[in-house]
Amino acid sequence: MSVTFDVVINPVILFAALLGGVLVGFVIGRGKLAKNKFRIQQLESEILSCHQETLEAQRAYVMLQSNLKDQSIPVIPMKINGSKENTKEKATN
Repeated sequence: MSVTFDVVINPVILFAALLGGVLVGFVIGRGKLAKNKFRIQQLESEILSCHQETLEAQRAYVMLQSNLKDQSIPVIPMKINGSKENTKEKATN
């Protein structure tokens, strides 16, 4: 008495399993793609905000440089409220 295993491949079940696998793979792939797109958008907005901060700092630096070039005295005064007469009197005393 020999035992034999007859394998019968049902084409309908095979097609249904193949179709199910394709659908599951498609859904998983779309999920990963959506997650990656969302992450890319986050990184792009972060990069744009960093560039904006850099440009604002550069603009402030250029304005400060232009203000310093406009001054005839290369030394920045420590006291702004004092008048010119008071500083001359203190220097002579």
